[in-house]
Amino acid sequence: MELACQTTRKPTYQAPTAVQPHSNGVWVPGQHCLELDGVRGIAIVGVTLYRYSKELDPAASPALAMTRDFLSVGDRGVDLFFVLSGFLITGILLKTKSQSGYFRNFIARRAVRIFPIYFATLLVCLFVIPSLLATKVFDLPRSNQFYLWTYTPNFYMAWENSWCFGPLDHFWSLAVEEHFYLLWPLAVYFLSLNALLRVSVAIVVGVGVLRTFAAMRPEWTIAVDVLTVFRCDALCMGAILAVIMVQRDQVDRMMWFAKRCLPFIAIVSLVFVVTGKRWMTLPQTIIPALMVVVLAIIVTGKKSGYLSQRLRSPCLRWFGKYSYGMYVVQLPLVTLLPISTMTWSLGLEALNPIGISLVYLVTMVALTCVVAYVSFHQFENRFLSLKRYFS
Repeated sequence: MELACQTTRKPTYQAPTAVQPHSNGVWVPGQHCLELDGVRGIAIVGVTLYRYSKELDPAASPALAMTRDFLSVGDRGVDLFFVLSGFLITGILLKTKSQSGYFRNFIARRAVRIFPIYFATLLVCLFVIPSLLATKVFDLPRSNQFYLWTYTPNFYMAWENSWCFGPLDHFWSLAVEEHFYLLWPLAVYFLSLNALLRVSVAIVVGVGVLRTFAAMRPEWTIAVDVLTVFRCDALCMGAILAVIMVQRDQVDRMMWFAKRCLPFIAIVSLVFVVTGKRWMTLPQTIIPALMVVVLAIIVTGKKSGYLSQRLRSPCLRWFGKYSYGMYVVQLPLVTLLPISTMTWSLGLEALNPIGISLVYLVTMVALTCVVAYVSFHQFENRFLSLKRYFS
């Protein structure tokens, strides 16, 4: 009788393992994710429009003032790049952790992707253009070029508490990522998945608290924006998502929590964006958190989903492919071709301010795309072909 009862008893419920790799899923371990190319495309379009919209004169027209305010949201594309980079790099490192040449291959593959156009841009901006055009617009970064060549401009900015590289100020973000690429492989290699997850969470919390207190001191105004120790939390948020996705058994719990937090985080982020206030740098915590939640929804979805299909659009993926080159060259381009210079050179004085601004935005975005496209296919690809030796 006891045996009969045991045989008819229902088995204990066990939650299914989440995000098992399957062909219909957006994120499959070890495979290229087209949707993330689209995410990268959104980030670079936002940053590019923000960069060039700063040339618009808000006093010339209420429409231009509104346009400039709206496009200023694109500045947060840098946070999206950080989150995405942390997710992708951690995923790559976890995948190759047990392979021989782990450190060598990772560093070499990053170097052939990042260094060529970066150092070529330094050569062109600091030496070639000043010699050919007899211009002094690059004198400021040239006087501090040591920090640019060594990927430490953010250290100097923090020390001086100023934006002291002019048309190359945006290289602070490349320095932050480079520092992450140098240190994070060690953490991934020596820590277990659970330990890596705990360390990542600790960094996110610790950086958020430290940055909030540092923001109260006026001498740290620039440091909290550019210094690696104050900006690595967004990268670690992406790393947290990568670890959870690799573990898979906690994905269901993560998504339950993420979907319930999404409305609150979205509302708070919107308030930060609309007000434009620093709020003791709290936006630098909340907005990347929103981005990692959205990224989690994307990578746990299915390719047949509406969001996935939109992100796989050829247009977004095109921008994603050339995003690095676009980011590197856009600030030097706007320095060489401000809206006043383009207005004069193209004879646009007869147009109204809105017409001039529209022509300027379209022309500069198109020029940025052309430069990035030519650079990728005629220059960068020659170095990217070397990746096959480090796989």
